[in-house]
Amino acid sequence: MNDSKPKPLNQDFFRRIGQNEGETNLDLVPAADYMKNYLTKEIKFKDLNEKLMKSRQEKVVIKEILLESEVELISSLKQLKTVFKDELKQAIDKLNDMYTNELMKLQQLYRSEVIGDKLLEIVKTVASSGWYLLMKDSSVNLCKFYDPPFEVQTGISSDKGHIKEYVSPVCYLKAIFVNILHTKITTGTIRLSTENQHPNADKNNFGTACNGTFEDKEIPLDDPEQLRVLLDEISSTYERIHLDSCYYTPLEQSKTRKDNTWKVKTA
Repeated sequence: MNDSKPKPLNQDFFRRIGQNEGETNLDLVPAADYMKNYLTKEIKFKDLNEKLMKSRQEKVVIKEILLESEVELISSLKQLKTVFKDELKQAIDKLNDMYTNELMKLQQLYRSEVIGDKLLEIVKTVASSGWYLLMKDSSVNLCKFYDPPFEVQTGISSDKGHIKEYVSPVCYLKAIFVNILHTKITTGTIRLSTENQHPNADKNNFGTACNGTFEDKEIPLDDPEQLRVLLDEISSTYERIHLDSCYYTPLEQSKTRKDNTWKVKTA
């Protein structure tokens, strides 16, 4: 015999349906509204899906679900990022173009102000005679290069008025350098690059030339055409041997002939 007493009725049930001992409880939330409020609480889609999958009911009727999706937001952010990259690249390209243009303007101004239009005129003028500008650490040179090296076989003596023709080349002239930082031709202004020692140079390979009649002659940078004439005189002199200002006397066999027509011009 089962002597257990029956469980008392759950009074909450009567409260939820709105009646308690025959009286309506106006302060309580109706059952329908209570269920609605419960469903409209924030709940993640994943949690909701799990709850529905675990539910024993075969049919579930959902009256209202408010769902804010992040998919569209993520897609918009990705699109915005792509647009930003494109705009940034265009801005960088435009900035680089502006920088390049401004750099070219600065370079032109630098050439005009620092190097000067006069120097460019000098370079253009002397280039017609095969002279080129060469800037080094402590000198600015106008240079004439010989390729192949020039065979120096002739010697001139203005004092004795004769020319010597040597049977074989005394030396080979590879280049002449004139330092135009000097206002006048002085020791070290003219240098010769040779194979075997040039009689007018103090040493082999790269030596200082004896200036001879060029000593103290002005270097006319203010007159490019006169400068070109001077450079041509210098090259004509050292393409031969100035026998009146030699560091040594060539021993090669030679033939001597009278000639008083070749002289270094004076300013």
